[in-house]
Amino acid sequence: MNVRIRIVAAAFMCAAGLFSAAYAQNVINVPGDAKTITEAMISARTGDIVKVSPGVYRERVIMAPGVALVSTEQFGAKIDGGGRGTVITMARNGILAGFEIRNGTIGVFVSEMGNEISNNRIINNWMTGIITVRHLPKIVDNVIAFNRASGIQGWDVRSTTASINHNSIAYNGNHGIAMGGLSEVIIENNVIAFNERFGLKVLQDLEKIQVSKNNFWRNLFQPGKPLPDNNFAFEPAFIAPRSGLDFKSDPGQCCKEKSDDGDNLGARLDYTVPDGSSMSASGGGRSAPARRGGSSYTDDSGSGSYSTEDSGGGSTEGSGSSSYDDSFGF
Repeated sequence: MNVRIRIVAAAFMCAAGLFSAAYAQNVINVPGDAKTITEAMISARTGDIVKVSPGVYRERVIMAPGVALVSTEQFGAKIDGGGRGTVITMARNGILAGFEIRNGTIGVFVSEMGNEISNNRIINNWMTGIITVRHLPKIVDNVIAFNRASGIQGWDVRSTTASINHNSIAYNGNHGIAMGGLSEVIIENNVIAFNERFGLKVLQDLEKIQVSKNNFWRNLFQPGKPLPDNNFAFEPAFIAPRSGLDFKSDPGQCCKEKSDDGDNLGARLDYTVPDGSSMSASGGGRSAPARRGGSSYTDDSGSGSYSTEDSGGGSTEGSGSSSYDDSFGF
């Protein structure tokens, strides 16, 4: 009996050791341990952290499942999509934090569960900043601006734990946020301002979107379903959004309304490099390399309305500009 107990105990300890090893956290530094982010993702496993130093990384990245991709300095690492394709495609249970994500067709695409997109600056993409399908990631403390279509677009999106919270979504060529299908999301504490069309665009079948404590300012106004009473409309007083991409609010001019936690609405821009502890242990495997082209690294010194229209149409950015349609046509 004692021998059998010892054998079972040894087997259990061995299995536990293998489980712990499978989910042991490894840090991959770019460009130290890997020359590019794509190279780091090929070797990354569930629970790993890919830390990226400041610089411009000209690549389109497909993230491995269960991996945290973080910039060591907020907006210091810039991922440039080269004017085409999706800059970042997330797998499941990942974290994307601290980057400037720019110059793709789509900035970030998410269709898997358990993701977080935080403290990024997602700008100047040819279409949408973030597209999410089915599973809503936690979208918090991002600046999503100057994209030629909508800032955030979702279809059949739902989550019991994630929300769109404390983002600054401004100067996009279509809507600030557009939601379609059978989406159920929470949208709170955001600044949604100066977008070419609606601050929030939803389809007629959406009755389960909770919208609270957002500041809708100078988006295209069109009569439609009024916003709930606990939303606001006041000048966000961005310090230098066009010249310096500074979306902090000028304390001398703003802000009279606060979130429930006492912070200003919109992105709080107070960045701490994530340690990956919030990632789920599920997942595994490797990612594929970027679908198109190669990748390279260089040093980088130096008042809104709630629309309930049926889907259709595109958007126009400014007077006499070309028309840009979002991926789902609304």
